[in-house]
Amino acid sequence: MNTQPKQPFPIHPLLFAAYPVLSLLGHNIQEVSLRAGLRPLLMILGGAAGVWLLLSLALKSFQKAGVISSWLLLLFYTYGYVYRAAGAAASGLQFLGHHRVLLPLWAVLGAAGAFLVMKFIKKSANLTLILNVFSAFLLIIPVYQLVSYEIRAQDTHKAFSQGEVTAAAKGVSLKADKLPDVYIIILDAHLRSDVLEKTFKLDNTGFIKKLTALGFYVPPCSMSNYAYTPLSISSFLNMQYLQEISPDFAPPNTDTSPLFELIKHNEVRKNLESLGYSSYSLASYQRIAWTDADHYYPLDSTSLLSSEARVVFSKFERMLFDTTMARVLTDYKGGLTTSDKIPVNYPYADHVRQQWTILKELKEISSLQGPNLVWAHLTMPHAPYVFYPDGSLIPDPPELPWVVPLPWDEYLQYYSWGVQYTDNAILPVLETILKNSDTPPIIVVTGDHGADSANRLAVLSAFYVPDNVRAAISPDISLVNYFRVIFNGVYGAQYKILENTSYLSDKENTYNFTLYPETMPNCMP
Repeated sequence: MNTQPKQPFPIHPLLFAAYPVLSLLGHNIQEVSLRAGLRPLLMILGGAAGVWLLLSLALKSFQKAGVISSWLLLLFYTYGYVYRAAGAAASGLQFLGHHRVLLPLWAVLGAAGAFLVMKFIKKSANLTLILNVFSAFLLIIPVYQLVSYEIRAQDTHKAFSQGEVTAAAKGVSLKADKLPDVYIIILDAHLRSDVLEKTFKLDNTGFIKKLTALGFYVPPCSMSNYAYTPLSISSFLNMQYLQEISPDFAPPNTDTSPLFELIKHNEVRKNLESLGYSSYSLASYQRIAWTDADHYYPLDSTSLLSSEARVVFSKFERMLFDTTMARVLTDYKGGLTTSDKIPVNYPYADHVRQQWTILKELKEISSLQGPNLVWAHLTMPHAPYVFYPDGSLIPDPPELPWVVPLPWDEYLQYYSWGVQYTDNAILPVLETILKNSDTPPIIVVTGDHGADSANRLAVLSAFYVPDNVRAAISPDISLVNYFRVIFNGVYGAQYKILENTSYLSDKENTYNFTLYPETMPNCMP
């Protein structure tokens, strides 16, 4: 009779495989959806399970195979960190910052670890139990982050659907003899001309003159009300300061999930849809997309790929895989291009496709019968920095600056190139919209916030509106008042024009707002 105790089943390879994905997802859950982590999680779990099963067959031991698999996972997940650190280290260690050196070294470490496990670990039951418990313990925090966030998001959705949070004025009546198409085009982080000149030595007056020639009014001192996209856009589309929308938008609260509900179900959209407008949503930052719009354009990497294109990593996947041994593959270009002229394994290929798709679709939507409300968000000139001014791709674009900070001189150059491309790319779109519009449209082109510069919140804004609305736009207008002025002048509403005030906060203290005054000489009161 066999009296040996039952060996614990080694689940730790799968738990260790899942941890970095869930940890990164939990850390960024307010910026990405759960869906962003699904594909990389399945890919890595599948790979880990495959390696473990093959080793189990070879070694005739689930436990030893599990220990070796976890060791190989450790090497897999630390490769990118060592590669990046070596490349930035002093000259004595920089030789490790090359795949031709680091990859063989990692292969030796993998083989050495496997040899030590097979030779010296005779009874692995206790070690398996310890690794199972430790790997399960690691998952507690990321799983808690993800579950708690989803619960809060559901509670927020219910609260908004039941009308517990009031966005703007009640009982506003709208009417118009003709219903013009309305375009809201966000150029993420696009600064104002005077700040571009001051900080970046970039003169974009040629772009402003072309906008003016098309019939746009460009207020010289326009400002954002907040420093980050969810804060700024939720306030903008609801025509109200966040502090007035809900008392929850105050310290110590840092939960941004209500902001995305405010963006999706906003006052501007409600007003126009009540008049019979069809809504269109094209947002490269998917968290601010109107996914329930009449016409929703999914712009995640999977949806954008044609059947001819190769596998493309999303921004989240790129952040994950650049810290792993998969970086060996993602760094390989091979001199090839995909069917849409983007090099194979090009960093941020999904970002490039998003911008190109939005620019193309905006032109096509302009030929459709209205009245249409078009919500478009382009992540440019915001990072990632991938475009030269002529629209060609930077061969080796820098990493995301919040992952690897950019030297100041490089930031000035990359952002400047991004602004020039953005200006060059949006003009033909605006020309096409105006050409295809039977009734003069309402077009708002604006930055949602600024960038690191002489004035963090000074933003480009351009209005294609009737003359009476143009006359009501103050030179220092801020986003919270854009549609108050438009609704009053075009649709006969009676919104009060609010005082233009700007606030700074940081991502760790989301709602700890401090007043941010105008700093540019020509715009200071």
